[in-house]
Formats: sequence, structure tokens, C-alpha cells
Amino acid sequence: MRPRFPIALVVGLVLLAPAAAQPPAGKADAGNAAMKYWQAFGLLPTMTKEQEKIVHEWDKAPLDAAALKLIEQAGNSLEYLHRGARLSHCDWALDYEDGINLLIPHLSKARTLAQLAALRARHKFAQGQTKVGLDDVTALFKLARHVEADPLMIDQLVGFAIEGMAIQSAAPYLPDTKTGLPELAATLDRLPAGPTFTQMLQIEKRTSADWLIRELRAAEKNKAGSWQDVWKQLLGGPSEAGAPAPKVPAAKTLDEAVKMLEDLPPLYEEVAKLTELPWAEFNPRYATFIEKAQAANPAAAAIFPAMNHVVAAKRRADARMALFRAAVAIVQGGPDKVKETKDPFGDGPFGYTARDNGFELTSKLTFKEQPVTLMVGKK
Repeated sequence: MRPRFPIALVVGLVLLAPAAAQPPAGKADAGNAAMKYWQAFGLLPTMTKEQEKIVHEWDKAPLDAAALKLIEQAGNSLEYLHRGARLSHCDWALDYEDGINLLIPHLSKARTLAQLAALRARHKFAQGQTKVGLDDVTALFKLARHVEADPLMIDQLVGFAIEGMAIQSAAPYLPDTKTGLPELAATLDRLPAGPTFTQMLQIEKRTSADWLIRELRAAEKNKAGSWQDVWKQLLGGPSEAGAPAPKVPAAKTLDEAVKMLEDLPPLYEEVAKLTELPWAEFNPRYATFIEKAQAANPAAAAIFPAMNHVVAAKRRADARMALFRAAVAIVQGGPDKVKETKDPFGDGPFGYTARDNGFELTSKLTFKEQPVTLMVGKK
């Protein structure tokens, strides 16, 4: 039962409320999408092991009673996903001053929320509820760009994964979609651009080399010789699962350690220029660059980002998005529309192959030695 309040008190509170509490005319989009998403995260259902498996396998899990129950339980959370997606501004309020220790708890929550939305979209498409399915897909694209709002490399990778879910949930059903495609195409055209590699590297430098210099000096000021503990702890910490522990760069004095870190900025600038190269040229040039950088500066091996992985993921995401845009246009205008497409990693349109119940588009870009493709229509 809802609590009851004296009517006079309610009226009084309404009369006393400042006019500024109402959104100004034309400012319906005002607000921070992150606040809506955090409410979505808070409303995520507590899942059993079986339900977690459904979420992780959202693209192939049977759409049975268990899946439908989970979709129903996630209803409130997905409502707040859509409320966040309707807003343009998104600020996750990350504390960059924490440097290497920066916490980014929203990423895992956003991924789970996206998987639930993709599961529901898949169900709605299968039921012929195209509009609801496209609404979820649109929300996923917007969530992805909101996740990518901070120029952190890990944020970009999670954003790319969410974009992939949006595409993967919609592509099998595009040929059967009769309405909503013009609106979807318009939404894709309005999506904001993500951060550049230069912006990512600037943040990387700020939260690693610059931050570490301050930490070393602060530790030494607090207690003589304690900089060495910080140096070993932060540069010799846990590695990725299955990878050997990183080798701590040898530094006999604080000044020597600081000098290594102060020599890193030109490397960030150099690799930023490399990311502007045509995709086929980047990998060999980067391999030579990183080998020389690590040989010249031991600190580079410990904290310099693996840009080859990020660049590859970004270019694959760009190709996949271009393929999806092309697929939407082809479904609307017919196979001849492929001639008007432009492969951003080739010198002409995408490759087109008719398939049963749909078609396949192919980019000249390769990822893990395989061409990036998009299958449109049910297999």
C-alpha cells in the first residue's frame, strides 16, 4: 500500500516548488544519461546460474519459457535503458586523478544490460514485433556511444562490443522488416563520433605516465626511498590471465625512474601519427615502432598501451557499422543499392553475395586474417 499524505501538505509542496524545477521549453533532452543508466543497473534482476548462461548466450539461447521469464524480470531495467538512450549528454563522472587505479564499474553493468536488451530484441523480432525490436536496437547503439564517451581504450572496446550486439540482433531480421528502417537509418546518421586515437592516447598518458610521476614524488616526499615500493607495485603488478608477470624496469634512483617516464610523451605523439596511416600500413609500422620504443625505454614495455589491438578493434567496428548501414539501404532499395555503398577499407562498394533468405556483405578489411563480413537474413 502506498503511504498517504495530507492533501494540504501535498498542495503546499507543489506551490512551494521552484519554477526552475520544470525543464525549460525545448530542453526535453536536458539531463545526464549516465544517471538513467545507473538506475537501469540498479534494477538489473538478480540472476541464477542458468539465467546468467542465457544472458551470456543471448544470440543463440532458446527463446523458451526461461528466457521469456528473464526478459520479463528485466523489464524495469530495460525501461531505464531507453530513458538514458533518449538523452544526448552522458557523463560517467570518472575520477581520472586515480590514474592507473581508475575504477570503471559501469562497463560490466552496461555489457549485461546490453545483452538483456539484445535478447529481448531477438525475441521481439522473432514474434514479428518489429518496432519494439528496432527500439531496443536503437537504444543499444546509443548506449554504445554513451559508453564510448570517455576516451579510455577499455571503454571503446566495450562500446564496440555493444554495437556488435545491436547489429547481430537486427541483421537476421532485416529482410523481413517492413517498417522502421528509415528511422533506424536516420538514427545511425545522428550517432556522435567516438573519440580519436589521439584523444585516447592523451588520456592514457595522463592516467599512466603523468600520474605515476606524481605518485613516485609524493611517496618519496612522505618517506625517503618509498618511491621504490610504488615503482615495483605499479609496474610489476598482476598481468593478464595466462601471461607472464611483467618485468619491472630497473631504476636505481628516483630521478632515473622519473626520466624514463618523462621520455614517454614523444612516443605517445609518434604512435598517434601512426594511427592515421592506411590500415594496411599500420601493423608493420607499429611493430617496428614498439620494438624500438621498448628497447630504448624499459618503462615503455611496462605501461605503454597495446595500440595494435585497439586499432584493429576500432577498424573492425567501423567496417561492421558501415556494413550494417549498407545492409539497411539494400533492404530498402534492393540489391542494386550495393553499387552505391562505399567500403571504407576498399576502393569501391562492398562485396555482395545473395544467400537463402538474405545476402552477405564483405569488406576488404581483414580481422584476425579473415575478411569482415555481415550476414543479413536468417541462416
